[in-house]
Order: sequence, then C-alpha cells, then structure tokens
Amino acid sequence: MEILLSTKGNDVRSWRGARDFAASYRGALLDQAASDHFGSADDVFSKSQAELEAIITTHRNLMEQLNGISAEAAAATPSTDLKKLTSSFYNNLYRHFGHFRSASAFYQLSMSFLCQISSTVVAHAIDHLGLFARHLPDISLIAVGPTGRGEYSPFCPLQLLLVHAEVAPSQLQTIALFCHTIHEGFENAGFLMDPAVTPRDEQWRGTLNEWRQRCEEGLQSEEDEDLINLYRLIDQYPLATSTDFDPGLKELRSTVLYGNHPALVYLIGRMTSLSNGIGLMGRLKLERRGKLRGMFRLLDHGLLPLSAALSACALIKNSPEAGSCERIHDLLKRRELDVELAERMLVTWHTLHDLWLQEQSLHYEEHPDKPLLLNAGELSDQQRNVLKEALESVSFIQRHVAIIFSGIGG
Repeated sequence: MEILLSTKGNDVRSWRGARDFAASYRGALLDQAASDHFGSADDVFSKSQAELEAIITTHRNLMEQLNGISAEAAAATPSTDLKKLTSSFYNNLYRHFGHFRSASAFYQLSMSFLCQISSTVVAHAIDHLGLFARHLPDISLIAVGPTGRGEYSPFCPLQLLLVHAEVAPSQLQTIALFCHTIHEGFENAGFLMDPAVTPRDEQWRGTLNEWRQRCEEGLQSEEDEDLINLYRLIDQYPLATSTDFDPGLKELRSTVLYGNHPALVYLIGRMTSLSNGIGLMGRLKLERRGKLRGMFRLLDHGLLPLSAALSACALIKNSPEAGSCERIHDLLKRRELDVELAERMLVTWHTLHDLWLQEQSLHYEEHPDKPLLLNAGELSDQQRNVLKEALESVSFIQRHVAIIFSGIGG
C-alpha cells in the first residue's frame, strides 16, 4: 500500500517505493546466491550486474535518441519533414515503454515533445503569414480532452482551442487564417487532429471575454453538446503561449463551473452513467457482432469513465493541477482524499494506462486512427483478473466521487 503515493519529487532515491523495491531486489539476489539452482554467488551477482548495466544502457540510448529528435524539432525549418520526426520519436518512445512499462514516463516525454512541436508549428504558421503576422495578437494554444490532462498518445485525436488578446474586427481574418494554418501544420507533422475541437472552427478560438460569453451561454443551453463542450474546459494543458500573456481560461473555468450547482449535477450524472465495462454477471462487456466480436473497448469502458471521475473530483474540490495523478496527490495533500482511496485511484490509473499503451505499442506501425480494442481472448487469466479489478475500481471511484459531491450539498 502507498507505493505510488511515495513517488513525489524528482529524486527517485527519496521515494519510499524505490527504497522498498531496492530492498526486495537485494533480498531476492541473496536468496538466489544462497540457492543451488542459480550457480555460484559470483555468477548470480555478475549476471545481475550485467543485466542492470544493459538496462541502464538501453535507457540512456533511447533517451539520447528522443532528446535528439526533440532538438531537431526545435530547430526545424518549414522544409523539415516533421512527420518523419514525429514517427521516429514515437517509435522510440513505444520502445522505451516496452522496456520500462511506465505510463507516467511515456506521457511526460510525449507532452514535452508535443510542446516542442507546437512551438515549431506556431512559429511556422507565423512565418507563413508573412507581413500579415504583424496583425496577430498574443495567443495561447491550449489542449483539452486527454491531452489536456497531459495524456497524449498518437491514438488520441488532438483537441485544441485558442485564446487570444483583444483585437480590432479587421484582424479577425488574420487570426482565422493563422488557426487554419496551425491545424494543417499539426496534420502535416503527423498528428491525428480532432475535426471538430480545433481553433480552425471559430467556436474554439476567441478572447477571454468571448470564452466567458460562451460559458454563460453553455450553462443556459438545453443542448447536451453545449454542456459537453463546456466540460471540456475542465482539462487544459497550455502547449504554446506568447510571452507574458495570461489567457485566464483555467480561472474562468473554475469560476463558471465550480459555482454552478445545476452544471455540476449534470456533470456528476454524466460521469456516473459511463459504463465500467463489467456486466451483471461479472463478465467483460465484449463486442458481440462483426469483425470486432470478442473485443473489449478499453477506452470507452475504462479510461473514459475513470478520467471523467477524476476530472469531476478535481473540479468539485477545485484542484489547480492538470494531470490525473497530480490531482490525486494534490487532493490527498489537502486531505480531500484518504490514503486508501488515493492509492486505489493511482493503481487504477496506472493499470488501465499500462494496458492502453501496451496495446498501442503493438499497432503503432499501422494506422493510429483505427479503433484500438483489447482482444479479450489473448489475455491471460492474470491479465483478465487485473483488468476486472481495475474496472471494478472505476465503478467504485465513480460512486465515491458522487458521494463526495453529495456531501458538499449536491
């Protein structure tokens, strides 16, 4: 218990979980050295040392390649093949995940690369405008959806919005062209773009005052789509922002949603209605027809309901953090969650994202826009049990978040 809760700070040596692992590893080596089944003690320790050195070398080599690709993206010119760089980066990143199975490391490296690409795409879009670029105001390009939680992968359509400073009406055409160029820039760089949630659409760009008006209108609307779009603002990750420009959208989100009881009631209702993927008889809800028969929708039945619950919890408890794990640590630190629930949330997050990224690593060379489902028939009994436990935890977390909301007057 509390293994994941101890992973705070940048010094892995200070993590209690790391110290416990080192002690367990040392004990296992001593047990092998004392046994007759693994050769002499010198053989055991020599083999272990060689394996550790090989792992360290693999990590260093992959990080060197990843950092090198990021540096190329930073220095890219309009003639640079960004799509090739993106493909190379994620091929190496999935290799890194295959060796070390760390969802947190995958997303941290992925978001760092995405921010670098974003800066490059924005810079190239400004160059493309030529003399018209002088009409551009300060801007902030912000990711929402899974990327807004810092969980971007190539199988995740990139959802973006833009906040810009106040401008004269004559400058709006330049901003529109800029946004179209940005959208195309990401597509040319090999990113799968959401066709609807993009600053290319005028409803996903505007000044802070325009965003405030949209929020107020969304709260008054009876259309589900308007409220869903409003809830997208819960998860925000800035990708590229003009120097000294504060978009203020995160604060607006908190002001508009946090204090609106009917909006929170609707949000909690949607969150609890999402399926956790387990049927009445305790079986996985598998696809029953067509080519997808026997497949399990991990995204729909696992990641989406978990993310919705964690985002709702962060909103009703007014956590300023963007990432799911960071939000859990923040709420625990503020004693809004107890240790047992926080650990269960973290374990569930890591379990589901480990499965999600593991499945992606098998299909990245294919088309990332194809549906990605788990083949339940290929899961071992242990994997199936781990998945079921995680999905049961999703349901538990959903109910608990609803209880937290009711406890504050919901």
